Amino acid sequence: HDEQSLLFDAQSKGNCLLIEAIHIRRFFHAFWMGDYTKAIKCSRAISKLASSKMPKLTLDIQKFFMGLIAFQLYRDGEGEEYLEEGKKALEKMEILSKCSTANFQNKVLLIEAEYHASVFNMNAARSAYEASVRSARDHGLMHEQGLACELYGKFLSSIIEAGEALGWFKCAHTCYLQWGAVALAEKLWKDRLSPFLGETPEMSK
Repeated sequence: HDEQSLLFDAQSKGNCLLIEAIHIRRFFHAFWMGDYTKAIKCSRAISKLASSKMPKLTLDIQKFFMGLIAFQLYRDGEGEEYLEEGKKALEKMEILSKCSTANFQNKVLLIEAEYHASVFNMNAARSAYEASVRSARDHGLMHEQGLACELYGKFLSSIIEAGEALGWFKCAHTCYLQWGAVALAEKLWKDRLSPFLGETPEMSK
């Protein structure tokens, strides 16, 4: 069965946990590939499920990603409600960080950075982005180290610090490759690095 057939089968049988798992997988894929419209659609589908009311690490991480999306959309002019959604995600991560520093400290710092960027507190944003990168690195979260580097690069690009941004995008690219996410690394290179550095060796083969 392909995934859509699996979803239809789960829906016909009322298998909420499997339905949730499929939507979460789709949400994570959409987030990492920058398809925020699809990610939000998946998030809304998850929130309608009774199983989503049970505490789960995957749903906590989904909340973290939704907070990042919300601040990005707020800065894109999509509405004040996204600022509030981002702040709620930040509050949730602060609570979780008190329970597990190793898993959530870097997430708190990254959402804080996105919040500061959204309210034009530039120095605080810089400090929080860099602290998030360090925390993710120190706790062995290679993929989230890459994410923090990428979002820091986007922030720097938005304030016309292109040279500094390029360095952070290169760091993100390295992290994604080390994580094993080759497609994600190539997408980042194509979107952010190729205008300055040309094609990657993988893309030019």
